[in-house]
Amino acid sequence: MANTFGSYKRVFMLGIDGMGAFNEKTDTPNMDKLFANGATTYTALASRPTISAQCWTSMLTGATPEVHKLTNGDMHPIPELPTIFKFIKDVFPDAETAAFTDWSPIAKEIISPDGGLTAYDVGHDDELCERLLTYLDDHEPKMLFIQFDSVDGAGHRAGYGSPTHLERITHVDEMLGKLIAKYEEKGIFEDTLFIVTADHGGTPGENGHGGGHGGWTEGEKLVFLGIAGKNIKKGQIGEVSLRDFPAIVLHALGVKAPEFNPKGYAAQMPLGVFEDAGIEDRYEVYPKQKIFEHKERVQPAKDSAEYIGNFLDENRIKFWQTYENGIEDETGKCKVTTEKGLVKTYNNGFIGKSGEFGNGVLKVEGVEHSEVFTFAMWYYTTADSRWLDLFSNKNEGYPWFTLAPIGEAVGIFVKEINGDHVNNMQINSSEAAIPNVWVHLMFEVDTVKNEINGYENFKKVDTLAFDRELAPHFDMTTLHMALQQCNNELFYKIVDDVMIIDGPAPAEELEKYYKG
Repeated sequence: MANTFGSYKRVFMLGIDGMGAFNEKTDTPNMDKLFANGATTYTALASRPTISAQCWTSMLTGATPEVHKLTNGDMHPIPELPTIFKFIKDVFPDAETAAFTDWSPIAKEIISPDGGLTAYDVGHDDELCERLLTYLDDHEPKMLFIQFDSVDGAGHRAGYGSPTHLERITHVDEMLGKLIAKYEEKGIFEDTLFIVTADHGGTPGENGHGGGHGGWTEGEKLVFLGIAGKNIKKGQIGEVSLRDFPAIVLHALGVKAPEFNPKGYAAQMPLGVFEDAGIEDRYEVYPKQKIFEHKERVQPAKDSAEYIGNFLDENRIKFWQTYENGIEDETGKCKVTTEKGLVKTYNNGFIGKSGEFGNGVLKVEGVEHSEVFTFAMWYYTTADSRWLDLFSNKNEGYPWFTLAPIGEAVGIFVKEINGDHVNNMQINSSEAAIPNVWVHLMFEVDTVKNEINGYENFKKVDTLAFDRELAPHFDMTTLHMALQQCNNELFYKIVDDVMIIDGPAPAEELEKYYKG
């Protein structure tokens, strides 16, 4: 068996934003020809959440989003998590390396001009492709990374998998053909490893609205990966995710990869790419968590041993919606009114009834809290990646925040006065993001330390620190619940026992209470 480590002089890597695995449903003659004797899969896993910053960063660093923490609203180089460009430059300091990307943060902020790049360019797909062809006339980069964005734009406008989306994939395939021809023309095709993939897919959209992504449906999380080269195994690639791509690139170029670390560089070589490399016993970076067990029961009465007051100081609960009495605040401290539509209740809550959001908007007035307070709720996960604002003060002007259920997750988003994202946190549900399970989520807001702590099923899972004061974002004088995001399109989310609690997250107390 031949040693494949370092058997390539260069790597060509094309990432097609928003393509997912939808290229299987449209004409891609250049991909078909390139990978006819290569290794492919249509089930490579994107990163969670399926959002560009999280996915591209995982692809380039080998780290999970929980580790790199970059979001579309918070982009910057991460010195402790160098990209594949830095690893290559450390071994080949004189090598030419280039990134040509439509989405400028990839080249300018994830990789960065100081992160191992010799050359970079940003611009829209077609013009960028022409400038890249000109660049290749005079350069033979050891590492070339390309990102085309127009396919994702087509998915957002018309829906992922729509004729418009598929036509754009075919158009990008034509640009791929031009680039392959350039490598053949220059006589550097044989010593180049070719990789084509995507960061995520998306949903089809409906009722005249385009598609979206961020959730964990098959259309969002499954992406195509094709690898072609002189010694690549022909056939199916084994289990693989975006964070594994650095392992493939570094192996091909003969660059020793860092030691595997689930809290850092977590790339693993998949089976089915090289004859002499691949991990059979893969480390599970996202181990499944046990769903919080519960039995059907009604809300405990005040005089019962199971009442919440026996577990948590009731004075700390500043707002509590159980839906047993419609939309009322059970504490009696806040005024809740319906501004639009109808909030429905059902007899299938985590305890007693649950509330359906999506058809109406509630206005909540009178929430009092100190410098540290906590949002807590049970959320029934769904495959629908669209969001609804469960709590928001954005109608009151900037700066603002919103707390929103999104598919199998709930996110808290903070916006600055100019409308830009300051930062956000998204906590995903249990059991590898399967829909239709109850998950308890808490967001502890600390306006003294200027940080937000996230809890899933009463275990702390993340901390998000801010370089500015959080207090101005969390004016709770007037809150709106369930503001629509998609014009007049009706969709809904299910929640139960929604609370605002003064002070730190009472994880132990609430866990005991809900275990009954």
